[in-house]
Amino acid sequence: MTTDEVLTRLAERGLALPDAPAPAGSYVPLRIHGEVGYLAGQFPIVDGKPAVTGRVGAERTLEEGRRAAEISALNVLAQIRSGLGGFERLVGLIRVEGHVASARDFDDQPGVLDGASELFLAVLGDHGIHARTAFSPFRLPWDLTVELVVTFAVGSGDDASS
Repeated sequence: MTTDEVLTRLAERGLALPDAPAPAGSYVPLRIHGEVGYLAGQFPIVDGKPAVTGRVGAERTLEEGRRAAEISALNVLAQIRSGLGGFERLVGLIRVEGHVASARDFDDQPGVLDGASELFLAVLGDHGIHARTAFSPFRLPWDLTVELVVTFAVGSGDDASS
């Protein structure tokens, strides 16, 4: 998968890849160990500011939660591009851990996280296939709505592009 292919698929959806958000503390946003990449949690942050805050099922609707997940997924892609210098070395996503700040009686966290999963599949094709886990905390940092933690496989470039 080439970087141009990813950017074209995003543009077809009316989206653009943002700059990778800076870490909010004393850590790195991406760490690669062997052939596995580990991303720090990515939030619905745009231009360094919270884009979607509040709990789904209380202050936010399911659709607003899906949008928060999509924005977080764009930040995931931005971190991968930044860390790998493009998408040519991305073998594929492995696991997406999704945290959805939720009202006590809200139970459709998978529906919220589909906003991210559907974007990954549309933009990355088979490279976007992943396992996923959903969590339902009462609050996330800065009252943000969604946090995504992603693990992915990294190749040399030749083996990743197929």
